[in-house]
Amino acid sequence: MKAVVFDAPHSVLVTDVPRPRIQEPQDAIVKVSLSAICASDLHILDGKTPGMRDGCVIGHEFVGTIEELGDHASRHYEGERVVGSFLIACGTCSPCIDSRFNHCLNRRALGLGALTGDLEGAQAEYVRVPNADINLHTLDGALDELTDEQALFSGDILATGFYAAALSEIEPDRAVVVIGAGPVGLFCAAAAKRLGALPLLVLDQDPARVSFARERFGIEAIDVSGKDAEVEVREATFGRLADVVIEAVGSVDAFKSARRCTRDGGVVAVVGVYGAERYEFPMGRVWIRGLDLRFAGMANVQGHWEDALTAVAKGEVDPTAVITHRLPLDRAPEGYELFAAREAMKVVLTPT
Repeated sequence: MKAVVFDAPHSVLVTDVPRPRIQEPQDAIVKVSLSAICASDLHILDGKTPGMRDGCVIGHEFVGTIEELGDHASRHYEGERVVGSFLIACGTCSPCIDSRFNHCLNRRALGLGALTGDLEGAQAEYVRVPNADINLHTLDGALDELTDEQALFSGDILATGFYAAALSEIEPDRAVVVIGAGPVGLFCAAAAKRLGALPLLVLDQDPARVSFARERFGIEAIDVSGKDAEVEVREATFGRLADVVIEAVGSVDAFKSARRCTRDGGVVAVVGVYGAERYEFPMGRVWIRGLDLRFAGMANVQGHWEDALTAVAKGEVDPTAVITHRLPLDRAPEGYELFAAREAMKVVLTPT
């Protein structure tokens, strides 16, 4: 089958690889109808997330149809349309039983390298999904009318946005700032808007992304390149600063900015991905201000994808607004180049 594989740092290749097969009795083999390129894929290519094996299939956002099931997979059936989670949970450990799937004691992830189980990814014609009962969501009933594009992101970045909003305990009329107007930041903002955040601001240093947030998502966004983010937030909140700041970038500078933009006693929710970054943490300053720091870790997809899919089905959120490029799988390297250069907000890939 055709698949996108890790070739070398900053390089992917479309090539033929063996079609996946059932390896464990809880497995499913899914025929992929749509996949996407994610910022996490770029982290693999630029070395922020180490441990990717040469020739490993990359990617983890996908919708498709179940082609084959293991003998112990009981919640799904062959021929069923599903969306898959990037996070592969076991479903049986104590965190999973408590619906904290991102803290699964046996957690893995699709297409993200040796540190997350060395599983083959989903930018391919077929993908193997371990523990299919818990890691696939059926698209039936009220969800049957969703297009592949509408359902696709509930297995990763849309569910991440809903998770971030829940983690932050956003309530109506709370001032919320999202730092980062990339796909994850936009979905964090969309989830916060749905919960009644007011005012709601998105901050970014890229004017094009700021315009995108305004035009495609109808969210107030501020270009803070060359500006003091704290000053901008003070002006928008009548000097009070934000009750909640969601950091959706994954950089030390963004984290520092998030601290400065949060009111005393407020919540800083860190959704951006971190690796080996370090900096000297101002313990006394954070202590005296009583900041509530909440690190998301991997997104709790299975804990929030039902809410995300239902919101899409009701028309409360339009996840397709983030898509800027639609390419066949053969052109995936071009999609990666566009995404890395920030010429694309979100690229979806169709197997041919």
